[in-house]
Amino acid sequence: MASSVIHLAITEGIAKKWEIKDIYRLRLGAVLPDGAIHGNGHLKIRICDETRSTYDLEGFRERFGEKMKEDDLYLGYYLHLVQDIFYRYYVYSEHNWDPLAPGNVERLYQDYRITNEFVIEKYGLNPDLIRQLDLADEPLLTVAEYDVKELVERIRGHFVPVEDTGIFFFTREMAGEFVERATVFCLEELQRLSEGKPGLGNLEWSWERHS
Repeated sequence: MASSVIHLAITEGIAKKWEIKDIYRLRLGAVLPDGAIHGNGHLKIRICDETRSTYDLEGFRERFGEKMKEDDLYLGYYLHLVQDIFYRYYVYSEHNWDPLAPGNVERLYQDYRITNEFVIEKYGLNPDLIRQLDLADEPLLTVAEYDVKELVERIRGHFVPVEDTGIFFFTREMAGEFVERATVFCLEELQRLSEGKPGLGNLEWSWERHS
């Protein structure tokens, strides 16, 4: 999954090109899956007799497609899943990421912490972009339980620079490239949906499960 700062950078790019009703609900939705404390916040499912995995974009559209049209919280949430699917393709298929080697995941997260400063400066982000909103009685709570307060505090903490201990895998150049490409990817999906065309398919963007 991409970092929360990267999700915010992509969201700001989308908001410059697409009509948004409530930017704060869009931003919160765009990071909310990472705030799930119980439940399947990323709607990860197994398909094809459990031989493949994916994020259930089709299921989200079936459940919340109408809400996505009227409430940017739900639109942001959906776009988070779209970005994570594209991110998986970017790092696994294009850059041959190996998450199974001991220590690799921890090193990747350290890369996120280091590259956050670059993304923040390049895209003009600040901690006030994200706000804690009341999600009481939201249909999204049928997906998972979220700790919005902790999520917002955690994301604001990403704006504090960390020591550059050296990049392991995810470089600043990769971060910038991904933000630009993922923004276009999301805008293309929004255009398809606005025209009544099928959105991204679960099978098309699934990956093989490894035992």
